[in-house]
Amino acid sequence: MKKATALLLSGVMTCSLLAGCSSGASSGGNSGSDGGDGKTAETEKTATQSAEETAGGAQTENGGSADDSASEGNGGADGEIYEVVMAMPILGAEPPGMQAVEDAINAVTEPEIGVHLTMYPIFVNDLASQQNLMITSGDKLDLAMIFVTGVGTYVNKGALLPLDDLYAQYGQDIEAAEGIAMAGGYFNGNLYAVPSEEKWARSYGFYARTDILEELGMSFDPDTIYTYDDLTELFKAYKDKYGDGYYCISGTNATTDLFQYWDKYDTLGSTLATGVLMGAGLDGDTTVTNVYTTDEYKAYAQKMYEWAQAGYFSPDAATNTDAGTVQIQSGYYLGGFGGTETDMQSNMSRDCGYDMTKINLVDKYATTSMYQTSMWAIPATCENPEKTFQFLNYLYADNDLDNMLTYGLEGTSYEVVDAGEKKGQGVIRYADGVDAANTPYNMPLHVFGDKTSISVFEPLTLDYYKVAEEWNSTITDEQKSCTLGYVFDTSPVSTQKTAVDAVVSQYTGLVACGTQDPETLLPEFNQALEAAGINDIIEENQRQLDEWLAAQK
Repeated sequence: MKKATALLLSGVMTCSLLAGCSSGASSGGNSGSDGGDGKTAETEKTATQSAEETAGGAQTENGGSADDSASEGNGGADGEIYEVVMAMPILGAEPPGMQAVEDAINAVTEPEIGVHLTMYPIFVNDLASQQNLMITSGDKLDLAMIFVTGVGTYVNKGALLPLDDLYAQYGQDIEAAEGIAMAGGYFNGNLYAVPSEEKWARSYGFYARTDILEELGMSFDPDTIYTYDDLTELFKAYKDKYGDGYYCISGTNATTDLFQYWDKYDTLGSTLATGVLMGAGLDGDTTVTNVYTTDEYKAYAQKMYEWAQAGYFSPDAATNTDAGTVQIQSGYYLGGFGGTETDMQSNMSRDCGYDMTKINLVDKYATTSMYQTSMWAIPATCENPEKTFQFLNYLYADNDLDNMLTYGLEGTSYEVVDAGEKKGQGVIRYADGVDAANTPYNMPLHVFGDKTSISVFEPLTLDYYKVAEEWNSTITDEQKSCTLGYVFDTSPVSTQKTAVDAVVSQYTGLVACGTQDPETLLPEFNQALEAAGINDIIEENQRQLDEWLAAQK
């Protein structure tokens, strides 16, 4: 099959250090979605239970039980090999070693589960449009990557298959890996996508260069939650020492919103623009609110303006399109905002080229939107959904395949430094003569299989696996939104949403970069939002949420 034309990295990057899901990390918080009434993963029957109750030990096409086929698949003993075409989100040109990786995977999947994988690379910014075109035109596509936007738009167009029965029969390994994160894949009461998440909660903060902190004589405890006033003290000390030409915050373009690093909130499976629960529903308050009118947002806007006036942002912060990590690599920036959970500090250090220290600002919590960053779905045009889903589950059962899909081939792209206890686990580094610039294969978005079980790059150690397990297993009920599983269906107010989104894209970056006084900017912003119909959206969201809550009792 002819592969997609490789495209160079371009387009809008965020003001945060995170651009989508970096290797071993996911962005969260305010990921967008057009969704509907979801199911709370915790209140749904587990895949295993459903298989027992609804499948009743149903026979697969090869005569094995559903439970047996969950991890092992149907095999290729009958000679029937099904080609699974899988969208591969890339950040640049197609890796030259992709064909070798594809061949190595097929050497496993063809005899084991009767699947031949065809990897179809698509530049990440073109995922939605390219996949929509393939589905509507009837081009073969078996596994689609739903990236950031959620499944609602696809489902309302009839583009995706419901996965409930397939998940019940073949999804045991997926269930074990994703847990409560499965809440992100539901829409109007049905499962349409499998989230690709390794962290079931998020925390947020700021990353500062460790060497500069040492020069300034400042330190930050990794277990302490700091305030923006603490950051202000740090920024002032940095600016006083280094002066003009040096800036505190790496940031890009005028469409970014840094509010996710300010406070806890629940976007209800959609976006900031469609209404939120302030406090993230952790206190049981289910009042849908226009976030842009809250005291919290006003305080955030004022702080960004103060920072801009003090010279903490670069003059071109609103227009610079370089990634935050690239700006830090230049040596002229103190740091930038990002997620602070589990392995993120090591990832940021690697990506920035400096040892980075995390400064926690928002303690961990869980909302549905956090599980919608990247999800796998099966298009309605798929000719063999059963075999396709078996392959998807197999990725969660075989870490070696995930390593190949993410990092390439051992000995060619990477080498194992320290092997873990389980198959596929370990600490790796680039192979001799290979680095980030010349590696024949790398998928930095890291969206395959059980991401808490595949190999990790140095400087992470085998302790990562223990830390990751602890992170997920220690999430308390008090850290979960009371609306976990609810997803707002924006279709009844689609016209208003389009208009509101345009207003938000015009103003939020101006707020984030502190380019205008919020005393005049925010009233103008909110007046434009009201004219665009944001109150209609809030009202509809509240109505749907109240109905969903009533159905949970």
